[in-house]
Amino acid sequence: MTQFEALVSELAAETGLPLEVDARDACSLETDGLVITLQYRRERNDVALFAPVTEPEAELPPETLRKALALACNGEGTRGAYLGLFDGTLLLSTFMPLEGMNAETLGGRILAFADTAHAVRDSLNASAAEPADGVASGETSLFLQA
Repeated sequence: MTQFEALVSELAAETGLPLEVDARDACSLETDGLVITLQYRRERNDVALFAPVTEPEAELPPETLRKALALACNGEGTRGAYLGLFDGTLLLSTFMPLEGMNAETLGGRILAFADTAHAVRDSLNASAAEPADGVASGETSLFLQA
C-alpha cells in the first residue's frame, strides 16, 4: 500500500466518505456539484488536486475566458492554484507534496481547495451573465480589454 492509498483510506475511515483509490492512483469526491479528483504522482511523491470549474463546451464564451485570465493573473483570483483549459473545460488544479502529510492535513487541504474551486466557479459563472461588450464595474485589468 502506498502512502497515498493509506492516507485516503484513513481519511475515508475518519470522515465516512466512500473514498477508494483506483488502478490509476486516483480517487474522486463530489461536494456541492463540484467533482474533485486527487491524482497521486508516484515519481514526484505528490498529489494533484483538480476540479472542473466550467461545464464542458465546444467553445467557451470570450467573457468567460477573459475572466479566467484575470483570475489566473499572478494566482490572486485562484488563491495560488492553476487555471487551465482541457477539452473545452476550465480546470482548477494545485499540487501538494505527501511528505509529512496525515489524513487530517489532507482533509483540510481538500476543503481549502474545494472552497477555492467554488469561488472560482462562481466568479466564472457570474462573468457569463455579464454583457460581452464591456468590462464589469470595478474590474481593471489589461486581460479584460477586448
